[in-house]
Amino acid sequence: MNDESGLDRPTRSTRSPRSLRSPSSRLSPLRLIAVVAVVVLVLAGIALVAGWRPSLPNLFEERTVDRSSPAVLRSLEELSDYHAASAHFEVVVDLEKDSKWIPDALRGERTLFVGVGTVDSVINFGALGKDAVTVSPDRRAVTIELPNPTLSRPELDLDHSYVVARQRGALNRVGGLFGGVGTDQELYRTASARMTDAAKTDGQVLELGRKNTTAMLRGLLGALGFTDVRVTYAADRR
Repeated sequence: MNDESGLDRPTRSTRSPRSLRSPSSRLSPLRLIAVVAVVVLVLAGIALVAGWRPSLPNLFEERTVDRSSPAVLRSLEELSDYHAASAHFEVVVDLEKDSKWIPDALRGERTLFVGVGTVDSVINFGALGKDAVTVSPDRRAVTIELPNPTLSRPELDLDHSYVVARQRGALNRVGGLFGGVGTDQELYRTASARMTDAAKTDGQVLELGRKNTTAMLRGLLGALGFTDVRVTYAADRR
């Protein structure tokens, strides 16, 4: 056997290569969470002291996009009506639709609607004839004969009118899922008719229309130099 004890053998390092690397400079997950928590607490304290609240976007906020086309002029109409007075009304409409042989729980509808609108007292100056105005020779007195005031069509205020309650039967609700929902036009027509009836029965808006028209003409003709202005009302021939 050869004696190799005298030969120089290369020595191997017993340290692991990983032990020679410098410590990692990255934060551990726990340390990162702790840093984030500290930052959040600091910001919350500043916001509490200064009264500041971060404005975060509302993901559920709705917006309205108007893609309507411009209005198209269809016709022009000359107006000769003088609106002398206006009456404001509020009416409660209670409409119920049902079937004779089917229970209301299955087929039927009942709507409670509050309608708000106005009815005007109108004088039609366009209906004046040639003999409607009589002037004295000295141009100091004038007599005007006007038609009686009439009621205008009710103007329903849709911004303040509203449906209080609506009850539908099972079949009506099922039909609504497939587009069979009726409109509220009947409610509007009923409310308008009730307002017209109330204005006719009360009569105050018509009487106020006469007084306001008379005062307007006296002031206008008085400014033109007439000292005696008489306004009369004839029967409505329409």
